[in-house]
Amino acid sequence: MTQFPKRLGLPEEYASLVKHIVENPFLNGETIRLDGGIRMQPK
Repeated sequence: MTQFPKRLGLPEEYASLVKHIVENPFLNGETIRLDGGIRMQPK
């Protein structure tokens, strides 16, 4: 069972991941969810 995080991400943490995605030339065509592990049901 996957545990939910105790908190949502800080803006600096999201920015760090975005920076890594933009600067990494070997990462392409990948979907990376920036949702802190929260999975919402579709409407």
